[in-house]
Amino acid sequence: MTTRLSRRALLGGTAALLLAAACSCSTDGDTPVVPPAPRVRTVWRDHADGPIPARGDEGVPFVLRASGPVSGPVVRAGALDGELGDSRSAVYVNQDLGSPVTRLGARFGFVPGPGTSDDGSLCLAAWRGALPPDGPGTIEAPVHLVATPRRWILGVAQASQLHEIATGSFDPPLPTDGTPLVLDVTLTGDRAEIALPDGAPATVRDARIPALPAPVACWEFYRHAPGGTAVRLYETWAA
Repeated sequence: MTTRLSRRALLGGTAALLLAAACSCSTDGDTPVVPPAPRVRTVWRDHADGPIPARGDEGVPFVLRASGPVSGPVVRAGALDGELGDSRSAVYVNQDLGSPVTRLGARFGFVPGPGTSDDGSLCLAAWRGALPPDGPGTIEAPVHLVATPRRWILGVAQASQLHEIATGSFDPPLPTDGTPLVLDVTLTGDRAEIALPDGAPATVRDARIPALPAPVACWEFYRHAPGGTAVRLYETWAA
């Protein structure tokens, strides 16, 4: 599946990926790699309630982008909340590592949104070139990993187009009561080694992964439609 990453279609493209159901991932028997130690890590419970700080715990600045009605991100009760409006919207929390990202992760929780839908997600991405949703230039990413309470989707972005690589379902669905979950992905050569929130591992291979080295780590809050599930970030890290 390929989707154009324009100002509006980046959000629509993420939504289109959320419609996929068949798993195209593989665990090919390769020995899993040891994830590199994080170069940036922020523990949100260590921050007082209020607007997101200018820098993470290690001193690297946050670069924020948003689309749609948003009033965050803000720190509240030990977590970072995107404060998305009750419609299609997104907040991108970025940090520039200065060299290619090889690992991205978060300890997070899903909580009910303003309605009964679970149409909300967390995305881990690494960008090079333009920053979405509408930065000037071309958007590219070796990893664009989305998790909703019901499924996960891995993609890459080339020439501002999002290409789906793999997807799978959570059965039973992930909890939406704030229970801490972990999503983590390590990039090694053409492999994405994923630790999924239900505790399962997945290994996905694609030749485009090493061809798109990207220095900017991103944690994205996303809601596709009114009433969608919300995301709280308890801890974020990247290497």
